Amino acid sequence: MFSRILSIISLLYSLNGFANQLAYQQDNALIKEIIAKDHPCISNVIDNRIYANVKKVVLITGASRGIGLATAHFLANKNYCVYATARNVEGLDAGESENLHFEKLDVTDDQTIQNTIGKIIEKEGRLDIVINNAGYALAGPLECLSMDEIQDQMNVNFFGAIRVCQAALPHMRKQQSGHIINISSEQGTYGLPYGSMYTSSKAALESLSEALSIELLPWNIHVSIVEPGMVATRFSVILGSREAEQNPYAKICEKITNSLTEERTPSPSCQTPEEIAQFIHTVITTPRPQLRYQTSKAATDLVSRFLKDPSGQEYLDWIQPLISEHYSEPD
Repeated sequence: MFSRILSIISLLYSLNGFANQLAYQQDNALIKEIIAKDHPCISNVIDNRIYANVKKVVLITGASRGIGLATAHFLANKNYCVYATARNVEGLDAGESENLHFEKLDVTDDQTIQNTIGKIIEKEGRLDIVINNAGYALAGPLECLSMDEIQDQMNVNFFGAIRVCQAALPHMRKQQSGHIINISSEQGTYGLPYGSMYTSSKAALESLSEALSIELLPWNIHVSIVEPGMVATRFSVILGSREAEQNPYAKICEKITNSLTEERTPSPSCQTPEEIAQFIHTVITTPRPQLRYQTSKAATDLVSRFLKDPSGQEYLDWIQPLISEHYSEPD
């Protein structure tokens, strides 16, 4: 029986890049069935070792443009199986790439999230990496932001990431591996005047990520925060519409409005979306990924003014021993 297992594994590794994914999944299922009968404790270990050489499956939200779209193309070119999602996928073209798939997903709509992740699992059999990138900025003084606008900001930037995580994590726990990458901002570490709700949404995402990174350790699921600084991209910014009494902020609101409508040449210090995409690939391929990353030296220098530990490692070293006794056993 053991020689049968070895022969199947040998066959799998002989396939050039595991091009025949269906045949792989069938053979791997047979391996698991054989091993699980007598050695259930090592079944998942062998499963993950084999999957290490299979094309990784990636879900990216907010991939209609900017960082999300650049990352989708970069990873697809690196032979990842990429599901790039957006609320509106019209006009998005994968070209001749067999690795890139565009799917409709609205992070404020549970049904579209469940449908897309369900489709990925049905077709690919697993989900290895989730990149929560969907987001926009609500700008203006707090008094000039309506409660509906504030709720919408949190619904996309924060609750949207939670919805995607809650839908993806059961599958990652089942396979006992995965990587959640939450795209934050250097502004997630400090409060930016006239951008209070955007920075609040990113700060909330960072705190969530810190907690989640510990919760998911028993299942070998990593969580990383990526903090870009200035990026030359058409990032969506919306100006608050609430009218403050006697409007003491009229001048600053006018300046914000002008800055959103005028054409500007990107600063030389800005990174490109393609540079961020390459950085995200580095995070993905790191054997033991950090909790927190800045995408440039300038971003690290700025974050270091507010965080004594810009990588997040000191936090993990401190909190993990304190709560390790409370970990539940993986399913």
